[in-house]
Amino acid sequence: MDYSRRRVPQPRPPDDLLEQIVQGTLDEASLTLSAFRAVERRVLKKTPYRFPRAPELVKVLRARHLDPSVEQRFLALIRQKKVRTDSGVAPITLLTKPYACPGKCVYCPTEVRMPKSYISSEPAAARALRLSFDPYRQVVQRVQALERNGHEAKKIELIIKGGTWSAYPWAYRKWFIKRCYDAANHLQALGEKAKRTSYRSLAASQQANEEAEYRVIGLTIETRPDWVNPQEIIRLRELGVTRVELGIQALDDAILAYTKRGHTIADAIRATILLKAAAFKTDYHFMPGQPGSTPEHDIEMYRRLFADPAFRPDMVKLYPCVVLPNAELQEWYSAGTFKPLEGEELIETMIQIQSLTPLYCRVPRLIRDFPSTDITGGNKVTNLREEIERRMQARGIKIWDLRAREAGHRPALSPDVVPQLFVERYENAGGTEYFLSIEDPDRTTVLAFLRLRLPDHDFVPEDAKAAKMLVQVREAFPELHGAAFIREVHTYGQALALNQIKGDAVQHRGLGKQLLQKAESIAKEHGYASIAVISGIGVRAYYRQHGYGQKGTYMVKNLSL
Repeated sequence: MDYSRRRVPQPRPPDDLLEQIVQGTLDEASLTLSAFRAVERRVLKKTPYRFPRAPELVKVLRARHLDPSVEQRFLALIRQKKVRTDSGVAPITLLTKPYACPGKCVYCPTEVRMPKSYISSEPAAARALRLSFDPYRQVVQRVQALERNGHEAKKIELIIKGGTWSAYPWAYRKWFIKRCYDAANHLQALGEKAKRTSYRSLAASQQANEEAEYRVIGLTIETRPDWVNPQEIIRLRELGVTRVELGIQALDDAILAYTKRGHTIADAIRATILLKAAAFKTDYHFMPGQPGSTPEHDIEMYRRLFADPAFRPDMVKLYPCVVLPNAELQEWYSAGTFKPLEGEELIETMIQIQSLTPLYCRVPRLIRDFPSTDITGGNKVTNLREEIERRMQARGIKIWDLRAREAGHRPALSPDVVPQLFVERYENAGGTEYFLSIEDPDRTTVLAFLRLRLPDHDFVPEDAKAAKMLVQVREAFPELHGAAFIREVHTYGQALALNQIKGDAVQHRGLGKQLLQKAESIAKEHGYASIAVISGIGVRAYYRQHGYGQKGTYMVKNLSL
């Protein structure tokens, strides 16, 4: 081989050239991507240096301490993977350490170094493994990585994955979450190389986060429906959890038994009732293409998710079943007893499923983040969502999925478009849900939304076990007696800092206040004396500004005053 012909990597531009690129762009008549690219080419022409990477430019830019609005406009030009924070927050995914999972699902991979159902080549899993599953280091490194690439990451949404959360020892879970809050509280000091405060308890770390520079505005965990009970509900609230993802997978007890899932449809219904009674945002995982199912049956099960008031999740992660080498399903696949759903049949099934998603539901994922090289059978198309949505648009099939319509993923509305407030009402698990949204008149772009629940406090489930558990949940949270619930308030668009205003941004424009006032009005009209918010720890200060006070782990406002 002629090694003399191998390409030599170009070196990094020196700081003086980076300064010239930044200053040259700022001197342009308009701060646009084309102007920025032109300056890059002009400065680096006839030099041996490569084009600069986003973190290199971000460091130079932030050292200038420019006007925040100018800095944000420049960052928007160079920001990598804009989708990371286009939903208005900075999602930080962490994994718990490997631990015995109560499930024996045939499709779940089992890797000794990883928690059940995860493999070490998945991006978040690889990062967690590299950091020895230390929650503190996972939070710090992920936030710093986002900021190096031009993202605003002061509104942190923690997403905890790994095995079955509820099966981990309570002491470990409490320690894990405390270290997450500690990391958020220390991020500012780490950047300034200042002294870090030590917090003696979870409660102390949470209280500090209410006023921290980096705040945890949401906390999500994954668990199984059969592990949701009154004690678990109480513990989740102690930790500050606001969203629970349930591994439902299928609405068919025969399929659940065949795949050794270990729970039933009744468990899913019971878990949904208990979580909604405590105002949690409640999401499902659904798996098309499982052993024992067919595309037609998958579509019918998904249809039932929203037709049956017992379910109706706020969000659904769609994970088509794939075959991985270290899962029991690999043996079935090798023996020819299981044929995965893939190719055109998978795409057509997913198109039908996605078309059934109502406008109040968000579909954040359409595939698991397994590298295609690790999949031995099933879907290997990494941009499956793009292909599905492209075909739906070509056929004129409306995509109501909330994620597809949120402002961060849509073209900016023209100045003459006047957003409207829409109200959707539906029954769910012993209560009435109101999905309040601010959208353009054609409902193609969602700027903000609020989930209001008017619970039937006299509701008694038909299932005796669920009825008994529901009484225990109600007794555990006296602050919710007679109250309406606000389960989620979300303003879309590129994430901004808590007190930051950006000229063309959706956030911080009073949309949240408008939705709160509408929710309070609806609750008052229906005779509720108070309204309670399942607020993230870092958002409590926001609700205090609007007349809410802390009662237990909720923010509550008296509507009779």
